Amino acid sequence: MEHIPASCDDAGGLGAGEPQSGLIRRYGVPAGLNPEERFEHWRTWYGSAVDTPMRLEKVENSVHRNFSPTASSLGGPGFSIVELVNEPVAGYWNRDSCSGEIRLVHFKTSSAEFNFSGRSEVISPGTVRFLDLSSGGGFNAPAGLATVQINIDRSLLGLDEKSVKRLQRIADIRENPLVRGLLLPGLSDWQRTGLDREMHRLGPVVRSLMAALISSVLEAPAEASDLKPVRLAAVKKFIHRNFRNQDLDVDAVVAYSFLSRRALYYLFEDEGLPVNGYIRALRTLEAVDLLTDPNSRRRSLAGIADASGFKTLQAMRRAVKESTGSSLKELQENPEVLRSRAHELRKLIGT
Repeated sequence: MEHIPASCDDAGGLGAGEPQSGLIRRYGVPAGLNPEERFEHWRTWYGSAVDTPMRLEKVENSVHRNFSPTASSLGGPGFSIVELVNEPVAGYWNRDSCSGEIRLVHFKTSSAEFNFSGRSEVISPGTVRFLDLSSGGGFNAPAGLATVQINIDRSLLGLDEKSVKRLQRIADIRENPLVRGLLLPGLSDWQRTGLDREMHRLGPVVRSLMAALISSVLEAPAEASDLKPVRLAAVKKFIHRNFRNQDLDVDAVVAYSFLSRRALYYLFEDEGLPVNGYIRALRTLEAVDLLTDPNSRRRSLAGIADASGFKTLQAMRRAVKESTGSSLKELQENPEVLRSRAHELRKLIGT
């Protein structure tokens, strides 16, 4: 199969010809084909859909009967997330002078041997590393290969060729705190977390995360504005995990984030709620959700306050009144208003 490279103006990505409105796109080999036909279908699709065109070859004389690779992708402005499950296969790609991307790849399963511009490397399962496919190379994965990757326009990160080469020479960054704490948890479950519904907010966060990670890996300073979205995402994740803990307050968030109180409040300045208001709104939403639960009548109001993270029932009453404009009694007596207030709170919090 001869592949005719796309022009530099063409947008690459998985799922050619499928809707590209920010939704997750998926590809699987059609049913009803024999193993050889499945392989040829995958090879033809793969060679035209992957942004750096690749030629696939069998690693054995025949294709095993369960050959069933899959691909999923989510495209955003200047970046994409791609997950591939390759059955046993080898792949080769030519130098792509059009490539303006840097990619961060998590090799989820199976060891594979890669060749980068004549330099061979064995990549073990669990490895996280940067790849630059603007130079030719190939891979051999006799046991199959599952990966999930973030591709991002390197110009958004201000990366020159020297920096790209430095990143590619680093064999594994899975122990980096940003990778362990944010990136791997996010990538491991990205198709089930509703990211496709958050595309309007995801681009700056991805860019910020990559800028922060590259700054950490290369030990080079990053602009504070580049780091703000990823820091905000990390702080919000911490608050979401812990808001039911009655001891969570602004001081606890300061201790977690290693930011000053002033810097923490600056982080939330465009969010519509200050950090303490964000914590209180999450607790209030939890309380309202518990009140809508059909089994809530089995719980006392004090029990709901405790389960929502409020230290006292009075604190919950005050927070509900301030956030919804209705008292607890009014909400309990009008389920429709209760559901409406819960919806409004979710919009305010952004969940």
